[in-house]
Amino acid sequence: MASDECKNLLYDQACLQVWADNAPNISLWMQVEECYKCDLLKKENISNNGVTNIRLNTIYSIWLDLTNDSSHNNCRTLQTFEEHGVYQWNISNNLNCSQIKQISTPQDSFMPFVYALLLIIPSFALWFFINYLQRTYVVPSVFRFASKTDLDIENDFGTGSNEPVIIHPQIPTPVKNNSYRITSLDTFRGISIILMVFINLGGGHYWFFEHAPWNGITLADFILPWFCWVMGVSIAISLRSQLRSSTKRKYVFGRVVRRSIALLIMGLVLNSVNNNNLSTFRPLGVLQRLAFVYFIAATLETIFMKPQPYFTNTRLDVIRDIIESARQWTIVIILVAIHTIITFFLPVPGCPKGYLGPGGLYNSSSNVNCTGGAAGYIDRLVLGENHMYFGSPKPVYQSLPFDPEGILGTLTNTLLVYMGVHAGRIILCYQYTNERIKRWIAWTVVLGLVGGCLCNFSKENGLIPINKNLFSLSYAFITGSSAFLIFIILFLIIEHWRLWGGSPFNEIGQNSIMLYIGQHIFYNTLPWRWQPVNETSHTEYLVMDCWATIFWCAIALVMHKKNIFIVV
Repeated sequence: MASDECKNLLYDQACLQVWADNAPNISLWMQVEECYKCDLLKKENISNNGVTNIRLNTIYSIWLDLTNDSSHNNCRTLQTFEEHGVYQWNISNNLNCSQIKQISTPQDSFMPFVYALLLIIPSFALWFFINYLQRTYVVPSVFRFASKTDLDIENDFGTGSNEPVIIHPQIPTPVKNNSYRITSLDTFRGISIILMVFINLGGGHYWFFEHAPWNGITLADFILPWFCWVMGVSIAISLRSQLRSSTKRKYVFGRVVRRSIALLIMGLVLNSVNNNNLSTFRPLGVLQRLAFVYFIAATLETIFMKPQPYFTNTRLDVIRDIIESARQWTIVIILVAIHTIITFFLPVPGCPKGYLGPGGLYNSSSNVNCTGGAAGYIDRLVLGENHMYFGSPKPVYQSLPFDPEGILGTLTNTLLVYMGVHAGRIILCYQYTNERIKRWIAWTVVLGLVGGCLCNFSKENGLIPINKNLFSLSYAFITGSSAFLIFIILFLIIEHWRLWGGSPFNEIGQNSIMLYIGQHIFYNTLPWRWQPVNETSHTEYLVMDCWATIFWCAIALVMHKKNIFIVV
């Protein structure tokens, strides 16, 4: 027997048929497993001597429980449902329950990736074919893009500056100095911005391309930290370049202020695209967060950075990167200490001290109005609930509004940016690849271990769980460790072994601000997106989001060939 509930299922949906035989007054209670320590909620009254069809979400495993008024027996079970599957649960008198069985074959929810690859692979092939034709001069010059001018090293947001960075790819034998752009950094930025665009577009509506509801981490939770880390590397290199060219620090600081203000204004304008109502306008956002952390990190470097690398001609030269940045790190550690003290000791009305949970249904609804603890309290106090983002915990935990780009998280985000700054300082202080790689590996391991210890290498049970919404300390360490690891791999492949030139990601990475702003402004417009014809599976959503991402990449590549850069 089928009903409307079991027909026309959308993506991430399944149907459960509950058959009750002489089992009156039965209620179905349920809760997703992702909702940690949450009580089950009543979903449906079950028809006696009949079938009740219930449409379920398949993203998370679900706790199901059948109860009645006269019996304490229950049929509590944890079940994983698959997309478009139809399942049957038989209940007889006294709540004798059978196991849930599958009566209709689910749809393969990962099949859409095959169609996406049929779009992505030809796009890459076309790009490399065009490049080959241009290199071999098969294409007449009148049809070729203008050649790119010589750029040395990107500034903080992906455009050119004037100072080369010295790379010695051969180790340990010294070679002639070669000064050129750090392609691996552009490549990392390009990979980050492409993933950010794809995920912001919807990521095919797959759960693993969305942010974790509260604790935990998904692919989407790595993207902004990677971008911040790359920005930190560029800050170190760009500011050293300006100071070495004898630019006065007050002028360097003026540029830092102008860029920060520009980012802040762009973020506010983007927020007004879909909501210009001042009573509900959200003042915070990704670009605003980038503006604040950039200003803090770049100001520290402007004040304390030396125009030339620090040398002592002693054994201390092996840690000259740390010696040179001691004052900056002291201030960053103070900011982290302030964050930690506020998080664990600020009195929040009606909430336990040091609360880090999502509120709402969490922990049997014992702290409903405590979403985010001190961080959420500060944002609600300063901004008001009407001016906050309804972040990812709300659908699962039914929480209060919480802004993932909130005020308190700026301090730990600054720590992450400064990890990137230090990676850039290692490039500036050490000339040979082995010197750089050894130090980056050390940072990778130490940050990973510290982050793992803080979260107890678990999702929920650590002192400081991994949490993107709070930008927790463990989250900053883990994502910083992953950024170091990825950069090591890219640096070796592109800079040292010369196995790959980073194309097309390095070209795309040089217009990252344009991509981010463009995909926000034209989010729901043709030719990037359209109203899906078939909403019953991920296929059209995934193909559409891949198409839109490829289109934006093509625009960035054309702009790069034409020497057009959107600068901040």
